[in-house]
Amino acid sequence: MIDASVVGAVLAGAWRRDSAVHGEAHWRAVAATGLSLADDLPGCDREVVFLFGLLHDTRRVNDQFDPDHGPRAATWARELWAVAALPLGHERLDRLCEAIALHTRGLVSEDATIGACWDADRLHLPRVWIDPDPQRFSTTLARGPGPLAAAAELRDGPPSWDELLALVG
Repeated sequence: MIDASVVGAVLAGAWRRDSAVHGEAHWRAVAATGLSLADDLPGCDREVVFLFGLLHDTRRVNDQFDPDHGPRAATWARELWAVAALPLGHERLDRLCEAIALHTRGLVSEDATIGACWDADRLHLPRVWIDPDPQRFSTTLARGPGPLAAAAELRDGPPSWDELLALVG
């Protein structure tokens, strides 16, 4: 079960939490967006979606070009798992690490969980002046103005980690 101790372990070792572009507020916004998408995606693993939001940008070295931050974050997720900080089985860990490692490659996925993760992050691309390409969304839910508008509202004040944990259910 994902709880505050998991969040605490991740935040304690995360890089650049204070970044206005790729920092903790963005992580919370992505987690909230992903959980919202997961509400309507049968088979979507809400805990993995939450963990993706929490972990996906925790290994960025800068706010510009950093193509290896996803693979670094996936490696760190495995390190956290090895010390029992991430309560996932092997299959769920592999799914989380795949989503994290490949999240910047512009891929789409038929897997509801990975698709929700990638779409949640892409719906926040306007914060860096990039209009998301609807063809790069994995889920039909992410297409259209509604999810983009909801993501924009989250960027102004994403839920706290405690509020997000309550939504993981």
